Formats: sequence, C-alpha cells, structure tokens
Amino acid sequence: MNYLICFIFFCFFSFVIKAEVTLKDSNSEEKDLSCITLLKLASEKSQKNGETIKYEKLKKLQKRYILKYKEGYFSKQQTSLKLNEHNLKIKEKGQRYVNKGLQKCGLK
Repeated sequence: MNYLICFIFFCFFSFVIKAEVTLKDSNSEEKDLSCITLLKLASEKSQKNGETIKYEKLKKLQKRYILKYKEGYFSKQQTSLKLNEHNLKIKEKGQRYVNKGLQKCGLK
C-alpha cells in the first residue's frame, strides 16, 4: 500500500514539473518576440533620427534575439500583431514605455 501511494505521488509530481517547464518556454518565446519587435521599432526610429551608434547597438541586440530561433520561427502575423501592440502602448504611455522595454531586453 505504501508503494502505491509513493508511486501515485511521484507520478503526480512529475506531471506538475513537466507542465511548469512548458509554461516557462512559451513565456520566454513571447518575451523574445516582444523584444525583437520593440528593438525593430526603436532601431527604425533611431535610423530616421540619424543616430547611427544607437541604431547599430539596437540592431546587434535584435540580431542576438533572432539567432536564438530558426529562420521563420515567428510568423509575419505574430510579428505584426506584436508591432501593433507596441504601437498602441507607445501612443498611450509614450517614450517611457520604449525605454523601459529596451532595458528589459538588455539594452544598457
């Protein structure tokens, strides 16, 4: 009887751990897509403003995020949805949203 209880507990525990790992993976992908798109927006703005050093830094960081995944991993639809989401938040919160987001993405 003790073995049965231990076996059931072990099985339950292993399912809980597996589910937690899956959730963390999807969150990191979502965060990476968010960083890629925010870095794209910021680099385009810095290029328009003629800030070449900042543009190069942003593009380098964006490339580092992109290289984590296979080419075409994120669909154009996912990317455009995230870009639209960022644009809406930028309209609401302004440049502060961009600055905080870039810091979370690793820009120093």
